[in-house]
Amino acid sequence: MKYLILLFLIISVNISAKDDEFYNKKYVQKGFKSTIQEIERGSNYTILEVDVTKTDAQGGPFSIVAAAVAIGSELQKTHFTLIKEYRENEFYYYKIFFTSDVNEDPLLAFPNEMSREKFDIHSEIGYLSIDTYKTLFENEK
Repeated sequence: MKYLILLFLIISVNISAKDDEFYNKKYVQKGFKSTIQEIERGSNYTILEVDVTKTDAQGGPFSIVAAAVAIGSELQKTHFTLIKEYRENEFYYYKIFFTSDVNEDPLLAFPNEMSREKFDIHSEIGYLSIDTYKTLFENEK
């Protein structure tokens, strides 16, 4: 029985440690209040859950880009693009794809997940560079 309890404690600690690895940031600024919580991460993607209490035109998009830069850096990728975004109840969700090959087709990586509109935007602007945006967020820490 004591081995079973020990096993349960080890598993609990591992689950807690895994949650600590996920991105979590709260923004409380004039005109902008939100919380960004990473709820899922793979080797080349993340899903962010965003709770926006108060929004402005700049804070929302830049907070998503800041999260993508931090997570992409941890994944050791060089570029990212938005696969999909949607709203459920009070939360917004963003699925972001990371790559180090700017010729990689996100439609092949995530078939049936990227809308035509998102793909058209991606085709027009291409992947966003993590290094380019990293310099904008270095002082934010």
